[in-house]
Amino acid sequence: MTTSFSTDEVRKIARLSSLELTDKETEIFAEQFSGILDYFELLKTADIPESATEADESHLRGVREDKMEESPVAPEQFSAYLENGFFKVPRVIDQGN
Repeated sequence: MTTSFSTDEVRKIARLSSLELTDKETEIFAEQFSGILDYFELLKTADIPESATEADESHLRGVREDKMEESPVAPEQFSAYLENGFFKVPRVIDQGN
């Protein structure tokens, strides 16, 4: 099965990522993305034995228990870009096409 990833889709991703790609780079990425998607389709058809789907948690023995602790540092102490308790960052995705 061949999954086609178009150069237009690559250009859109590049624009959203603020990347400048040449036409050749755009074509190469389209081919590579298509190959990656094809590989995922191949993985969907892989026969996985029943025993392999059971979780092996033997590596968890002897692991410390997670504990939540309050941080002595408040967000206001390491960022001036706080608004209503949230970090404010520049918009990277525009509302265009």
